Amino acid sequence: MSKNKTSFQQSTNNLVAYLRARLETILTNWRMLCATDERMTSKASFSREEFNDQMPLLIDVLFRRLAGEKTPTDPRVVANEHGFHRWQSGYSLPELIMETEHLFNIILREIEAFTEKNGWNDAGAFQFVYKQVFEIYGHANRGSVLSYHERIQNSAAERANSIEFALNQLQRLGQQRNEHLRQSSHDIRAGFGILMAASKLLEMPATEKERADLIAMLNRNLSSIQEMLLQLTDYARIEAGQDTLEIQKFDVAALIRDALKVAQPLAEHYGLELLGTGPDTLEVTSDYVKVQRVLINLLHNALKYTRKGGVYVSWGMENSLRWTLSVQDTGPGFSTNSPAALLAEQLKPALSTTASHQDTPLFDEKPLAKSDAVKESEGLGLFIVKKLCELMKASMDIESKPEKGTLVRIRFLMEQIPTRN
Repeated sequence: MSKNKTSFQQSTNNLVAYLRARLETILTNWRMLCATDERMTSKASFSREEFNDQMPLLIDVLFRRLAGEKTPTDPRVVANEHGFHRWQSGYSLPELIMETEHLFNIILREIEAFTEKNGWNDAGAFQFVYKQVFEIYGHANRGSVLSYHERIQNSAAERANSIEFALNQLQRLGQQRNEHLRQSSHDIRAGFGILMAASKLLEMPATEKERADLIAMLNRNLSSIQEMLLQLTDYARIEAGQDTLEIQKFDVAALIRDALKVAQPLAEHYGLELLGTGPDTLEVTSDYVKVQRVLINLLHNALKYTRKGGVYVSWGMENSLRWTLSVQDTGPGFSTNSPAALLAEQLKPALSTTASHQDTPLFDEKPLAKSDAVKESEGLGLFIVKKLCELMKASMDIESKPEKGTLVRIRFLMEQIPTRN
């Protein structure tokens, strides 16, 4: 090796040794500079390690190149991973570019400080150093930005597909909801027809058993018609925006236990287990009646369509802002492509389930036999529960699997905000 090459390598080795000794200072100054840049806001919640991310590896590649060593890491791969990290963390693209500029400006200032301190005047070495710095800077910028841009494109495409799918699902839900309304009207007319026929037959001579059968038929159809009418009027009132919140402070745990007591005879009639689990008291500020309506609707639907097993209700405080109500059953789940199944697909963040049915009195005194509950009145009731949740700013998660049961989880506000007309 010639004397010039030896001097050249010694100069760059001295520079690398200096920069390595200053690495922690470089990273600290970089973070401080970014923190004081008012154009950058996304890094505020980062820990030191999160903020540095892949940059120490990228700087190590620079140091190795300056020292003439092999670089086991591809700087483009490192930069891509850094861009992905920043995209995941919510960085904007301008912020990503600005932070990279800040880092390499600090590195350049450290190089300038070294050259001034040591009287470094080797033009060849100086040119070599700056070439390596700007090559790594180019890799850092291109790799990070390209990775970030690719993620944005993929994310935008996924959102577009998701929105298109959601719109198609909502269109189908609207069509099936209208069909459900039409079918409900038809069922009400048919029910009244049966009532009229049964009442006429009661006027005719009959045995005690025949009269008892006719009265049972009347009771079943009256309950069914009441159910459908209450559901339709409830839906119409909500759609017309006539429901408002009546806020008061109450113990929601007591409300839930009372509803479970009223529902217990219905569960026993169907041979189902009905259990509730939650704290003894849970003070909330909300609309007592609407919380009760949501719970009764979910309980009624779960008990009506569950053939074996049970219905399990749980409640509790999730955090200082919200409390959770969950209703889980071992029923048949939603039928494929039904309005309830389509809406459940839209409301499937963590766990999903059924929400359904109508706003009735606290369950029928003479419940229907299981054989009478043949047709699932899923769709409209689910919309009613969803609308009540929207009115109360409550979130609703649903999961339902055929023959596996359903789970509805609703997160209510601890302190409900009154609605304004």
